[in-house]
Amino acid sequence: MAGGSGIYISWLMGAILLSVALMPLMKPPWAKIRIQGFVDMFRRYWAHMFVVFSVYLWKDILDQLDRILMANTQLDMTPYVYAIEGDIVLWIQDAFQNDVLSVILTHFYVMGFMTATFAAFVYPIYFDDRHMADRVSLSMFWVYVLAIPFYLFFNVRVTGDHIPAMETIAYDLTPEIHNWFTRIDPFTNGMPSLHIGLPFAVWLTYLKWDDDGRWAKFRTALMIFILLTGFAILYLGIHWVVDIIGGILVATLAVSLTERTHEPVWRFADERLFTRRLARLMKDPRAWLAGVNRSAKRKFAPLREPSRTQTGVAIIAILLGTGLVLLWDATHQDFPVEGVEWPTYAAGSGEWLVTVQENENGTVQVISWNSETRESETISTIIIGEQGWTSTPRVSASEKGVALFDTHKLEFWPYSKSDQSFYLDWWTEEMNPNSNPIIDVLLAENANQEAVIAVVYSDDFVYRDATGQITEYPSPQGVYSVVASSGALIVSANSTANGPVLDIVSLATQLSLRIDIANTTDEVVDEHLEEVFEEQVDYANSQIVELAIDGNHIVAVVDVGPVHRTILIDTVSGSQLLLSDPVWPSSSPSISGENVAFLQIPRFDPTAEPDDLLTARDVFLHDIEENRTLQLTIDDDVDQSNPQVLESNVAWIESQEEGSLEIRMHALEETFEPYSSVVLQSSIVLLIPMMILYAFQSANESMRSNGRRED
Repeated sequence: MAGGSGIYISWLMGAILLSVALMPLMKPPWAKIRIQGFVDMFRRYWAHMFVVFSVYLWKDILDQLDRILMANTQLDMTPYVYAIEGDIVLWIQDAFQNDVLSVILTHFYVMGFMTATFAAFVYPIYFDDRHMADRVSLSMFWVYVLAIPFYLFFNVRVTGDHIPAMETIAYDLTPEIHNWFTRIDPFTNGMPSLHIGLPFAVWLTYLKWDDDGRWAKFRTALMIFILLTGFAILYLGIHWVVDIIGGILVATLAVSLTERTHEPVWRFADERLFTRRLARLMKDPRAWLAGVNRSAKRKFAPLREPSRTQTGVAIIAILLGTGLVLLWDATHQDFPVEGVEWPTYAAGSGEWLVTVQENENGTVQVISWNSETRESETISTIIIGEQGWTSTPRVSASEKGVALFDTHKLEFWPYSKSDQSFYLDWWTEEMNPNSNPIIDVLLAENANQEAVIAVVYSDDFVYRDATGQITEYPSPQGVYSVVASSGALIVSANSTANGPVLDIVSLATQLSLRIDIANTTDEVVDEHLEEVFEEQVDYANSQIVELAIDGNHIVAVVDVGPVHRTILIDTVSGSQLLLSDPVWPSSSPSISGENVAFLQIPRFDPTAEPDDLLTARDVFLHDIEENRTLQLTIDDDVDQSNPQVLESNVAWIESQEEGSLEIRMHALEETFEPYSSVVLQSSIVLLIPMMILYAFQSANESMRSNGRRED
């Protein structure tokens, strides 16, 4: 496990050792502790272990599903929770916050929970209390099951991620702990709190079924743990008060389900019965199969005459099936772009995505793809070494058109919005091979919203209009190594003695502006980076290496030494926000409207073993208005590159494990495929007669029941 595996192992081993050390204090009065007991519990209670630990088998899958669902649907209930309780948790954190308490409660939050849950399950199976083990294991299982719908469809973010003045103390205590939490927690699973729900369900179980008081000491210890945990999760900036209430309610319902299900479940899954059945099977297979057949007939006999129960099951099955289809559709909002087989570069604007595709025959195709009509067309086919092209061209795109260029050649294709296509009239300029190479080409506009093509050299800007004629406009200051444009604005990155700056000019108003990039010092994070990279974090000599601009917002990638960080700058207010994680490498920003896309290597830990070292970049999307960042891609083995934010989509190049490349498109607005509508409509049509039948069967069964009572 890359990132934080050391601290995780320490917590885990500490929890196991603490649970064993507390055994003499928590055991039943007459029980004795022997080494053989640890062997016996595995032999006697393996099915119970499977029930409890099975949740860990599908927890990762559900967490990944939750991340995808959140990225696609943005189901965020946090504002409603905040509207209910306001800043209560902030008051608690402010009233008690100090460094020593933060360290103690962070370790208690993780290791204490591991200890409580481990001990709650292990103690009854070690001391062979099958009566309690049956019920505790099921209660723990039901808590997780009941929490799943909330985690998938009632996303509540941690308090420190929503309240601006609040800190996520536990998540950010050290970079190692932060890496570990980020790997295992989507940060949207606030409601209900399992740190309360799970131990409270166990406490209720022991309270309800501890007939002779053998577990009285452990119940008391659990209640003390629950009270301390309630304070810790509020103080650490993780949970809301409502989350605690939700945990208690889920725990109560889980114990109620345990009361109804423990008998039939363990009548089937009791380890002792498995042994007997296996012995019968080995002794007389035919008799065993005949017995299974008779048992199955008895189980399915009631289905010959459908009752209200069977109809209710059918209704639930229809609802569940429909929900699963819609869930599948909601979590698969990205799709491959057809017509582009081997993309190496992409640029986008509005609804258009323009890609460069290198073919095996040596040609290069420039293909435009419209995300609204989902149609593509080839703009140009280029042969490197002919017609002035010396290398694979790069692309710049805007609402005005598309520019193809390499170091000594430029083509501009004007764009017509009227018929969603490109004009056939375009102009080409070939430079002298001995002239300065083209660094970049920016597409801007003047005060009349006419296209302006800024050809960028290392020490000069040359402006041309849509027909190729040279025009005069102001240029930003400095050496033009990193530049960007949006509308009438052109921005250039420069360095000063105090750090990097942005120089901005307007082709419409002739105004100029300089913005200093703020120092994002965090001593703990910087010390960690310097330790693992053996390179100093140097803000004074940091440099801007990538830029993107749209409207009043600029996104800059700053090289601070060990890593690159992505920063959002508001040119009106001057405010600056660090979008990327300060310890993870980030790159390739793109911005359009209120959305920013960038790449980041999540859970990056350069000290990890080679097999655990993550190198694949994932696409992150930041909503400026909501101040929320979502991870769009979640695959440690698949690399992404060149993200582009379009008007209603985000596109990127995905590199598969076998080396193939494809463009993937993610819809910013939730869209359901036609088959989802068909399934939903069919379900509604089926549910109407099923509900009528259910009501009729209920009335008949009630009448028969009343008749029997009168007799």
